[in-house]
Amino acid sequence: MLRSAADALELPVQPDGPLMVTGVSADRAHALQQAVIDAGMDAGAVLIHVKPDDPVPPAALLATAAGLVTLALLAILAATRSQTRILRRYPARLIAVGIPPRWARQVLLCRHGALIAVSALLGLVIAVIPSVVLAARISGFVLSVPWWQLAVLAAAIYLAALLAAAHSAHRLRATEARGA
Repeated sequence: MLRSAADALELPVQPDGPLMVTGVSADRAHALQQAVIDAGMDAGAVLIHVKPDDPVPPAALLATAAGLVTLALLAILAATRSQTRILRRYPARLIAVGIPPRWARQVLLCRHGALIAVSALLGLVIAVIPSVVLAARISGFVLSVPWWQLAVLAAAIYLAALLAAAHSAHRLRATEARGA
């Protein structure tokens, strides 16, 4: 960039070295490029930065995240319903020894709750240990985790699992349990 062109356009100029000007409108940037051309220099000496578009639109990311969460929630519902069907004999045995059906459902809910709690702790251990080992082995490694997004996702998944377990257990009738 010519110092005289920068002065003519009233741009801030450093005493020595090449110039980089930011915050200039498109009209002023093209005027600067034209001043360089008028001075007999290559127009490529003035580069105008144009911010590129995002490679993946935010709507696509949101749609993908929503689809994956829906898929995970449907998988949780299916797994919980399957587990309840498998455990139908267990409440039937409890009912057969005189425990009220409501208590048998609560036992089933406690089993599902314990399974969810253990899976949460196991998932945390599986995720944290490799991350800590990786951070210790690579110099200059900075762990950048979107904690609040992960917390919301984990809470939604575990809440869905609890709701699916409650729904499955409450749909289990005493007659179904006895017939299993």
